[in-house]
Amino acid sequence: MSAPGTTGTPYDPPPPGTDLGPLPRRSALGLALQFWLQWLWLVPWGVLVALYFLGALLGAGGDSVGPNIVRSTLTPRRYRLERRGGPQEWEAFAAAELERVGAPALARERERRAANAAGRSRYRHPETDPQVRIRSRSYRGIGAGGLAALAARQGWQVDWARTRPAAEVRLVHRGPLGG
Repeated sequence: MSAPGTTGTPYDPPPPGTDLGPLPRRSALGLALQFWLQWLWLVPWGVLVALYFLGALLGAGGDSVGPNIVRSTLTPRRYRLERRGGPQEWEAFAAAELERVGAPALARERERRAANAAGRSRYRHPETDPQVRIRSRSYRGIGAGGLAALAARQGWQVDWARTRPAAEVRLVHRGPLGG
């Protein structure tokens, strides 16, 4: 391993002056409006998604992926977290999000490496470090610094060159992929 602070190593520090603390809380009025008014657009979107999947089942589906409504809705759990969540609750929420996006990325890379080793693929896939992106809605209460510490415990390192702490954190998995 290279010395800490050397460019390209998993030990790159954040750029000077980067605010890594918790992001400001969202307004109570804005949260309430989003929570209650989302039903006005969820019903039409639900109909469109149902039509999309019905068309896909009948063979008329396009190449695009159906809209992901779940992430854009404000569930009662996330509403309570946004209103009254403390650092422990936000850390648990961020850990669940990291597991949700990180586990498939690690599994894909393990599968690629296994296919390369077994010669099951016509082409040799380049071995890369798995990368994921976590949006600020998942770590608002602990900030990018809290997410970086949480991710480091699981073998992930922040790619500070591609991270915007107020919007999203890009993570790269360094080391063994586990199994």
